[in-house]
Amino acid sequence: MNNQTQTDNAENVVLIADFVGRSGIPDLGSRRDLEKSVPETVDQLINAIQRLGRKVIHYLTPDELGRNASKHHNDIIFSIYGGESSRNRMALVPAVCEIFGLKYIGPDVYGRIVAQDKEVSKRLALDSGLETPDWRIIRRLGDLSYLKNFDFPCVIKPLMEGSSIGITQSNLTYNSEQAALLAEQLLTRMDQPVIVEKFIPGREAALSVIESNGEIYTAYSEILIEGRPGFFHDKLFDAEEKANPTKGRTVRNIDNELSSGDMERIKKFLESYGHFGYCRIDGRHLDGKFYFLEMTPDAWINKKGQFVMAFTEKGWRYEKIINEILLSKG
Repeated sequence: MNNQTQTDNAENVVLIADFVGRSGIPDLGSRRDLEKSVPETVDQLINAIQRLGRKVIHYLTPDELGRNASKHHNDIIFSIYGGESSRNRMALVPAVCEIFGLKYIGPDVYGRIVAQDKEVSKRLALDSGLETPDWRIIRRLGDLSYLKNFDFPCVIKPLMEGSSIGITQSNLTYNSEQAALLAEQLLTRMDQPVIVEKFIPGREAALSVIESNGEIYTAYSEILIEGRPGFFHDKLFDAEEKANPTKGRTVRNIDNELSSGDMERIKKFLESYGHFGYCRIDGRHLDGKFYFLEMTPDAWINKKGQFVMAFTEKGWRYEKIINEILLSKG
């Protein structure tokens, strides 16, 4: 076996992964299942783990893991579970693991909740010195008055969602009337608070990070459209773009463009956050600065995804990425 993908060979891997189904909802902005996986992603991950010399046991739900927990005290729990409507869904697998004393990859229950709540993670980012767009939280209809004095354009997002759930190009708003209408719709449809965030033009950038066996590995990248520089300057990287990529969309490693100061601030943010296993720090790159938007634990690890391509563009093999993630178990 190649030394780059040598594991400790001590444990099997229990993969928790559910699948996107046929929702019957044509409007991607109304879909609640976008954090679930497509079969291709699960197959890629299982095949890579098997090539690393480990057996894989696949469960669809945290409940299934709980019912079989007694079998897995010597294994590693690896979750890419998406769930759907519960605001606590991303914390369910680590909660099961903590109840039964299982080893798992990724943040603990508290860490998952903090990452899911965009307001809390933004406050941690600010405390770490990261540039962060101005924001307000709309928790009830009476809070819509905040929008009258907000600096536009701004983005309206569900507070507790990832994977662009509830986000299309229409979430980029240019006046208080437009923003209030969308915020009211999201409050009702998503049944959770809404975050109003100043839109930062610029490049769609992210730092992919793996916390592995005492080492921190990073890869800074941008999503771009070949031959169309500035494509995302005035656009959102929304659910429609993720589902139906614009022709020529790719990921480019830009490690040399993240300043040492921003790198240190991101590391400080991660230290304040606690153990994370692997994650993606999402933001915008403008005039040499990184603007923090959110943290994404257990980032999409399809070979075509930004997290993986940030590393493969700098020479890593997919198996090496998965191997280092497996070694990040907490």
